[in-house]
Amino acid sequence: MKGMNRRPTIEAGLCALLALLALHFTAAGCAPGGELPSEEDVEESDEQREPIVGGQSTSAFPAVGALTRFGGTHCTGTVIAARTVVTAAHCVKGVSASSLKFVLGGSLNSPTATINVSSVKAHPSYNESQLTNDIGIVTLASDAPVTPVKVLSAMDSGWAGRELVFVGYGASNGTAQTGYGTKRYVRMPIQSVSATSFRYSVAGKNTCNGDSGGPALAEVGNEVFVAGVTSYGDANCTQYGVDTRTDAYKSFLGVGTPAADPCQGETFTGRCNGTSVIWCENQQVQTSNCASQSKVCGFSAEEQYYGCVAPAQVDPCNGETYAGRCDGETVIWCENQTVKNKTCSNSCAFNTAQGYYDCQ
Repeated sequence: MKGMNRRPTIEAGLCALLALLALHFTAAGCAPGGELPSEEDVEESDEQREPIVGGQSTSAFPAVGALTRFGGTHCTGTVIAARTVVTAAHCVKGVSASSLKFVLGGSLNSPTATINVSSVKAHPSYNESQLTNDIGIVTLASDAPVTPVKVLSAMDSGWAGRELVFVGYGASNGTAQTGYGTKRYVRMPIQSVSATSFRYSVAGKNTCNGDSGGPALAEVGNEVFVAGVTSYGDANCTQYGVDTRTDAYKSFLGVGTPAADPCQGETFTGRCNGTSVIWCENQQVQTSNCASQSKVCGFSAEEQYYGCVAPAQVDPCNGETYAGRCDGETVIWCENQTVKNKTCSNSCAFNTAQGYYDCQ
């Protein structure tokens, strides 16, 4: 939703943040006292320099993943609790949880983990026309295999001029709309701060389509926090960008308070209870009576969850085939869904001309 709600790209070098996140990213020439290095100081190991939107691809920032929809790049999000991902409201508003997956790794072509989504929630006051309260929550069906990133507790106007690191899986070229599906990061300073958002504008650097919901990471007291989520910017990702402040929505995100489980332990993967399937979707327990559909409850290997599936066909011949077999001098075979046998006067053997076992 470019030019309105949008964003997925990223850039530059950052020594202290990378070390704190244990990203296994080698940075040369880190300045004393944890100062951020220049782009020239960053050693390009497994990362590849991207001379577009000022960004650089990376396999770092393990808690940042892509939200895919029907298998394609949709948005970006950050794990802030074992099963909670913070993203933008416009990424989940009107979107079914079953259409989404949360993918971890440096590229959608080589994911390290793919997790089903059990429910989504946009901020109740999200305003699509005014682009306000653009923050949302994705609840995962199982724990993410990464260490969650904490949410920033407070930001004020004094943060203007402070550099943050923006991460996303979006377009690396806003005009051509190319480069989707690769994790990138970029370092940019905040230009201005409002009550619920902040703005940035740096020549040659920006977030872009698909980076929506991705984090702006800040280092505070030797810890790394999610300070914002990518919300919107100009159509070609060349002029400015705006993030929603996470500290302004701590209550919505459940920061500092234990989040109640609305499904009382039921998951999106679900389970069978006799002939019924029970699962959690959109923060509500759902049930379906499979017997009323002439089906049974079972696990779908294709969908990776329990549901109503066609009953497995019963073998009326218990493994016997039309080709048959010999049991001593008796031939046993299956015909018309019935096991048959015949005792031979001589011997039982395979009839190559007929293609089955018979008396010889």
